[in-house]
Amino acid sequence: MKKIVIACAVILAGVLSSCGDTNYCYKVTTTVNIEGFTMSQDHYVWGTSNELDAAIAELEAEMAEEGISKDLYSVEYKRANKSEADCY
Repeated sequence: MKKIVIACAVILAGVLSSCGDTNYCYKVTTTVNIEGFTMSQDHYVWGTSNELDAAIAELEAEMAEEGISKDLYSVEYKRANKSEADCY
């Protein structure tokens, strides 16, 4: 009986760990503060958490390319309640 319970727990853990591969819509907000002037811009990303990380890295690379230092901007994200068609 113990072996069956342990086997079920292992299978359940495997199923739940695969949930990180699901696609969601994320709202990514980039806020830049230069000389007291603050500007925010929203971007929407449809994908997995790994794709979200890649999109944030791309935004940060664009900031570096523009010559904006990391201490002058922030990038925040949260999951948006939008479908794939509405996530743009």
